[in-house]
Amino acid sequence: MSLVSLPPELVDLIFAEGLKTPDLGKVRLLSKDYNARFKAQFWYRVFNPVRIYLTTKSIERLITTSAQSEALPYMQHVIISRSQSAHEEPKNPQIVQLLAKAFSALTHLKTVEINILRGTDAIDYWKPIINAIIESGKTTIEVIKGPHAAIQMSKFKTITTAKLLGNYRTAFCNLRSLEIRTSVQLESPAATAHFWSLIAAMGSKLEDLTVGNTRMSFREDPKPGPSKTYQPKLFALPELKRLKLDGVAISAKDLKALLQNSAGVEAIDITNCRMPNESVDWFEFLTYLKDHRFPKLRQLNLAMSACYKGTSYELPKLRVDGDWVMEDCIVTLPSGKTDDYLFRKNLWNELEAHHDMDGFWDSLTDLKWTSKQATRPKRRRIIEDEWMLEMRAFGDPERYEDGDSEVEWVNNKYEQQLDLLDAEADD
Repeated sequence: MSLVSLPPELVDLIFAEGLKTPDLGKVRLLSKDYNARFKAQFWYRVFNPVRIYLTTKSIERLITTSAQSEALPYMQHVIISRSQSAHEEPKNPQIVQLLAKAFSALTHLKTVEINILRGTDAIDYWKPIINAIIESGKTTIEVIKGPHAAIQMSKFKTITTAKLLGNYRTAFCNLRSLEIRTSVQLESPAATAHFWSLIAAMGSKLEDLTVGNTRMSFREDPKPGPSKTYQPKLFALPELKRLKLDGVAISAKDLKALLQNSAGVEAIDITNCRMPNESVDWFEFLTYLKDHRFPKLRQLNLAMSACYKGTSYELPKLRVDGDWVMEDCIVTLPSGKTDDYLFRKNLWNELEAHHDMDGFWDSLTDLKWTSKQATRPKRRRIIEDEWMLEMRAFGDPERYEDGDSEVEWVNNKYEQQLDLLDAEADD
């Protein structure tokens, strides 16, 4: 039986199981029928994605390759990486012009991925790539991914002027998915407002948003502005369907703004984020979910606690797969031992039955959220953090001298605190 006569789905399965691109090229050479049948699949394998470096030489090669190429319909995804031998190239004024020319030539381009994995210069790659998209006049980009290395939050101030925000609205009017990572010493409302202004400008059609943040100061809690928000006024993502936040400073008011499209939201995944008042704000947010029903929500994952400084309670992790109104919620809470407390509750019913915050958390965790057991891991972590901070004063650990009385005193102090913690009786 000839490959040509097989259903396309079966052929795709055969190729997916190990037929490499050179082998597919050889298949095309077997006959005109084989070439006609598998040419598109070959071009897709070769040029999706297209990988280039952010250098003039690499971009010029892409321009040459794309000129009048029959492969253009398959060149839909470009991955742009750092060149290890040309660190200054991103600052070359020719880069934006050349990259804009390349983007213009890629008539079917939909996805741009900025593949910068580490370093503090991620903004030096973000800016020329985004500016090149704007300069190209292309409005068909649907996906922006990266850089994976974090962009310092303070850097967004210079790229969110009124003129530039207008350019973002025009260029990214068809953007469907955005993934970005930031870093910050400690969030200030002014800095975060610039960042969220950029997201709003790019997000008129945004359906999928992923924001990850790395915070350098772990001993201070960020605080929102007087309006109880980190976002600018009138912030909205009217088409958002899937939201993923990790390590972001956020308020209940911010989450409500992000999720205004309650009728269309399908997935919410929030982990390690800072709220001004954890127990109050998360209850307010969950109540908002109930009040607006969110009929299409099929994935809810909230890791709500472990970031705030207090130790009087610990909030659980909540996970629902399926219709959140009907399906049980998996409620996970530290037990102070190897295994966690695990409860199965209907989140909708719990919110219906309990309109006060304490009553809701009590019922959801069977009164365990304020127990010594649940808060013990958090208290242990705080002791260990304080020990590490104090030990930094002694410099490099490899240079500690045996019998150093000050080092021993600090170690003994924190060991005693941990011993007392381990010896305390459960509630």
